[in-house]
Amino acid sequence: MVIYIILRVHLIVLLGNNLNAIPILNQDMVSTQEFISIKFLGLLTAIIFIIQSNQIFGAELGDGHNMPMVTIGDRNAMLTFKAAQVPTNNNVNLDFTLLDNKTGNNIQHTTFLVTISNANQRLFTETVHSHDGHILMEFVPSTIDPYRVNANFDTLSASYVADFSDPIKVIGKIFSPGNYTVSLEVTGVDFDNLFLPSPLKFEFPVLIS
Repeated sequence: MVIYIILRVHLIVLLGNNLNAIPILNQDMVSTQEFISIKFLGLLTAIIFIIQSNQIFGAELGDGHNMPMVTIGDRNAMLTFKAAQVPTNNNVNLDFTLLDNKTGNNIQHTTFLVTISNANQRLFTETVHSHDGHILMEFVPSTIDPYRVNANFDTLSASYVADFSDPIKVIGKIFSPGNYTVSLEVTGVDFDNLFLPSPLKFEFPVLIS
């Protein structure tokens, strides 16, 4: 270390020919060097811990609306999610896809349990399915109570499936101005009737103005 070399040279100059004192000072400087090394390692460990903690915290929050990757077999799955309010009619669209991060392709035949809540009050819970892995849900404001789902019901996946490229429409009073939580649980992949032993759970905050 530079500090150690400078101290050693300086002390030798001061001591002059008193060589008997050098071993003692040398031992002291070694102890000092060890002390500095321990302090430095402790500081470095603390910095690494802080960086790792921030990385874990960031992973829990997700990058925007792209959630952290999860493992399904040999695949790294990532869920993309978008929520948008249509200004012309106040419809709210939820658009989400489960992707294989290695290939960039959609994971086929994906089943989701969708739950929407506001202030700990559950407003909507239904199971939806997509053969191609992409789901678009359109929530249409209405006074209908309870809400109505306009989509085909698939018996194999026990869930609602959209007609071709049309969205799964939900008509009713679900969204109004306020803060909401959209919970998505992936319950099945690859086949209509193949269900995961443990669902993959994701949550997203949604603000409606």
